[in-house]
Amino acid sequence: MSELRIAGIAKWALIILLAVILVMQAAGNRSSSTSFEEMAGAVRQSTDLSPMSEGDNQMLKRLYGIDGAEYDGFMLYYPASSMGAEELLLIRMKDPAQKEAVRKAMETRRDTQLSNFEGYGVEQTAMLENSVIDVKNNYAVFVSAQDPAAVQEAFRKAY
Repeated sequence: MSELRIAGIAKWALIILLAVILVMQAAGNRSSSTSFEEMAGAVRQSTDLSPMSEGDNQMLKRLYGIDGAEYDGFMLYYPASSMGAEELLLIRMKDPAQKEAVRKAMETRRDTQLSNFEGYGVEQTAMLENSVIDVKNNYAVFVSAQDPAAVQEAFRKAY
């Protein structure tokens, strides 16, 4: 093969690769049209909520420092006992620009809980270290539970 032919093939391969990358990036930035009720139902069914208490906006502000009224919806379950590390927060954002603030609030909450259990809460620490924070365009979930992967899978399927 001549060098010109190889260069032409390489040029087209790069163009195709660039197009694939652009399409994948555009698809990854789409907001979900799933209603909050549908998403909350899917996530709720994927984990055992018995070791948790349902939280309201006041508890969301206390634990995460964010106001639920600024979002399209939220569902909060927090540890029912001071020795619990099971927690679930699902938020639907009004604007994708909110996702970094939500991610930061979730990370801060997880880190605070980790420091609370440091040195004595071996099971709780392990649960928090295996916790999941998954932030998409208009939805975010934080879960610390026995099987956080099941919640994340339900979240992604419903998204």
